[in-house]
Amino acid sequence: MLETLANLNSNKGRVLAKVFFPDKPPVDGDIENYTYPDQCESEGSITLDQINAQLKKLKLYKAPGPNGIPNIVLTKNANLIVNRMLPIYKGMLKRSITYKPWKEFIMVVLRKPSKLRYNTPKAYRPIVLLNTMWKVITAIIANHISYVTEKHQLLPANHFGRHPGCTTMDAMHLLTNKIKAVWRAGKVTLVLFLDIEGAFPNANLEKLVHNLRKRRVPSKYAKFIQVMLREQITMLRFDGYVLDCTPIDNGIGQEDLLSMVLYQFYNMDLLDIPRHVEEDMVVYVDDAFMLASGKDFPSAH
Repeated sequence: MLETLANLNSNKGRVLAKVFFPDKPPVDGDIENYTYPDQCESEGSITLDQINAQLKKLKLYKAPGPNGIPNIVLTKNANLIVNRMLPIYKGMLKRSITYKPWKEFIMVVLRKPSKLRYNTPKAYRPIVLLNTMWKVITAIIANHISYVTEKHQLLPANHFGRHPGCTTMDAMHLLTNKIKAVWRAGKVTLVLFLDIEGAFPNANLEKLVHNLRKRRVPSKYAKFIQVMLREQITMLRFDGYVLDCTPIDNGIGQEDLLSMVLYQFYNMDLLDIPRHVEEDMVVYVDDAFMLASGKDFPSAH
């Protein structure tokens, strides 16, 4: 494999950007002619209480996004601004529009701890700084989708992550229970653990919207997310250097509540892989494990 050495910050920035924002993955050919089922219900309404609740959850002293407005400014002045934020947010959802400057974000590149070498891009991790006004509406939309998902059971029960009351431990307890049940039946079980590399940056927007509609999520949310994730712009910062604005044409953001909700729908097709009574699968966001049981090791394999 040919290695390239980047000495200038401009070259380093382009290398890091290519790793953090990979090329757009291909889309399944059957999406275009797919017949979608009716949505489960109409979209909910954004309220003053929802805006106030999200403003109270903001971490007061977290670094601001490109607009430079700290969280504490919005939180301490909530009573002065919520009445102006409400018609803006409601109009954005109703008409599936976004405010372009809110789609710009800063990506700070940090070193991963305990690495032996820091001369490769994978030894670094990005931290995304979003505009606070944008984070508030995406958190509200995330709660709307979560509520509809739970109310109408739009996702399988063994798809954990962002399910209210579910944690990683619940997924591990389920795995343990399934293994012991196979043992009690005198059989053998095999488990394949999968961790999707670069899960969020590699998510294809068209596939995401397709899965949302396929699972009967209200169309207004799917349209808003489609507009929201298009034509995003980031500024990469590292070692005191700022890379010129980089356009993003795919991927799901990683530093907001909505990204976790959306990824549940993006990788839900994994749960359709098991087709036999002795096969099963459990998913937790971008981690998954597949199980197969049999009378002995060769049959399970």
